[in-house]
Parts: sequence; C-alpha cells; structure tokens
Amino acid sequence: MAITNKSAFGKGLALMVSFCVVFALIMSPLFKDQNGNPQTGLEFADEFFNKLSKNSSDYFDQVKETAAKQKGKTLAVTATIAKPDPKDEPDAAKAQAKANQDAQDIAKALQAAGAQVEVKDNVLAIKGDLGAMLDFSTVKSQFAFGLVGAEAEKPENLALRKTLKNLWKGYAAMIKPLQKDGKVAEAKALDTVMKKGIEPAYNFYGIVGEPVSKNIFLLTFLLAFYVVYTMWYGYGIFYMFDGIGLSMKKSKKKH
Repeated sequence: MAITNKSAFGKGLALMVSFCVVFALIMSPLFKDQNGNPQTGLEFADEFFNKLSKNSSDYFDQVKETAAKQKGKTLAVTATIAKPDPKDEPDAAKAQAKANQDAQDIAKALQAAGAQVEVKDNVLAIKGDLGAMLDFSTVKSQFAFGLVGAEAEKPENLALRKTLKNLWKGYAAMIKPLQKDGKVAEAKALDTVMKKGIEPAYNFYGIVGEPVSKNIFLLTFLLAFYVVYTMWYGYGIFYMFDGIGLSMKKSKKKH
C-alpha cells in the first residue's frame, strides 16, 4: 500500500524502531541475578517479582496448626498414580512404566514421612499417622523454603526438593480417595499442606525473599514501564496504519 500520510507513518515507524531497540536490550544479558550470573531484563523482572511473591507466601504457622489438628489420626487409603498424558507419551507400555516408576519414587517419599506403603504397579496402599506425615512435610518444606545461595545447591538439599515434589504428587493422588471415603477433613488438611507448605517451598526454592516496602520504587517503575511499553507498541501500529490510509472511524448512523 502507498503511504498517504508521511508524517503519521514516520511517527509510527520511529515508535516501532525504538520499541524494537528497547526489546533487544530487554532480551540481552545486561543484568545480574542474585548469584551474580548474567541475566536478561525479562529474567531480572521475573526474579524480582518472585522475590516479592516469596516474602508474602510464608503461611507456615497456619500449615503447622493444620498438621497439629491431624495428630494421632490413622490413615489408610489406596491411591493411583496417574499415567502421562497420551499426548506426551502415546506408547501405552512406556506410559505405564513411567507411572510405575513415579509410584516407586512417591512411595519412598511417603515412607520418609513415616507412612507404610505397599506398591503394585502404579497403585499405592498407604497407612500411617496423618499428623506425623503432615508434620514431617511442614518441617521439611519450611527448611527448604529458607534455603538460598550455596546452601540451595548442596546435593542433599536438592534431593530434599525432589522428595517434596514426590510428596506433593502422593498427597494429590490421595485427596479424591479420601473424599470418597468421607474423610473430608483429612483431605482438606492434605490440600492445605500441599498448597501452602510444599508448593511455596518448591517454587521459591533458592530465591531470596524481599518485602515490597523495600522495593516500592523499582516496583512502581516496572509496572509503569509495562503500561507505557504496551502503549508504545500500540501507538506505533496505530500511526503506521494511519500513514498507509488504514484507520478506524465511527460509522455514520443510518436514518
């Protein structure tokens, strides 16, 4: 299409070129992470918001109370470990083998938490003191939640993180069977420990938490930049289209 408005097109082109230059800078490793390693602007922003999120995700006092209420409750449940999605593993035999291996790994994690577990293929028969299991999970999760720097890279702590992941999988598989057995309170306790204990410990592992109050200026800048940068692109497209004669106008009312 021919350019019908050089002024508008030039303005839009300038906005788009500058937008692309800034985008290239954002995607370049010009920043440093909390360990001093190079990272892009996008990774810097992601790490920054993770730090703020971690500081507001400490619910361990609540999780401890939940675990304490289940003290002495005996648990007996059969849980089936799900097979991979057929889209991810179309081979039925391999999918079954993966589920069987997951079941073995999950059984070891549950046994570490004090449960007695019998494994047959991808089905687990689990017995134990629910309160003790949840207390173990809470203590280990809180410990992992606080690991940063070199401590987070130690093999034994990385192994703990893997154990927490397998505990999460095991508890997730136990919830529906417990609900079907009418043990709603027990299922809810598992869900609370999973979501407010294990998940934050796993997701924020190795990240240094920081309060919002300490980073209010950077937070304000990043949020404002996001809005401005989005509009930057939008106006660039708008002016370029206007320059080639494509624009949006309110249609005339028909009488």
